Amino acid sequence: MSSTEIAGYRVVFQKGITGGFAPPTPSALYCLEVSEDATELNITSHIRPDGTPVLQPPVTKTLELNDDEIVLLATLKSILSSVPPQYPGAQDFYGRDISIVATQDPQATSGGVPYGTAAARALQPPTEEQVEKFNRAVEIVRRLVAEVEY
Repeated sequence: MSSTEIAGYRVVFQKGITGGFAPPTPSALYCLEVSEDATELNITSHIRPDGTPVLQPPVTKTLELNDDEIVLLATLKSILSSVPPQYPGAQDFYGRDISIVATQDPQATSGGVPYGTAAARALQPPTEEQVEKFNRAVEIVRRLVAEVEY
């Protein structure tokens, strides 16, 4: 996949998707957005420190993309297009308490992704192979986020 194929690609990653009677309280929300020319990756982080009730204000950092990161993003795009999506508030199909949703909707980078059991109503549980792919997607997002966190 070339860098032009990931141009404008957006992913929303949420840690903390399970709840009960009350909605889930995320501990981290990351919005990753590739620039239109595929030279930069903007990562907006909302973190909720342990023991606090809400996410901190968003912080956006920019990563200049190199060839390795372009390959990682292309792999992430390929994985997320081949596995059932894990929406926040829906059944935790992958057992990670994590949601990763790719979107082309700019509003989704603000955290506005499909939510709850209605979002996942028609989805079949993932196969073992799909769970492995999802776990790889989690690793990729965490690696990219780690590159902008100091």
